[in-house]
Amino acid sequence: MSIRKVRAFLAITVVGVFMLITGTMAIYPLFGKTNVALNEYADFFSKTASVYTGIIGVIVGYYFGRAEEPLPKDDHKPKEG
Repeated sequence: MSIRKVRAFLAITVVGVFMLITGTMAIYPLFGKTNVALNEYADFFSKTASVYTGIIGVIVGYYFGRAEEPLPKDDHKPKEG
């Protein structure tokens, strides 16, 4: 297994775990047996999600935002005269 595949696997795993945590936190007030104060929970949810969002943004931008092929160079010079 190449290092590229390992990095891709790790990036996808981290993003998947983030999605799982965020989804669980989002539906907890709906299916939880305890009464949840939604205003306080919404504040907690936004603070918790904001911590992970920066990390996920870096991972997605670095690993998935790169082009595989270099951009073509424009070797044409404007014609004079």
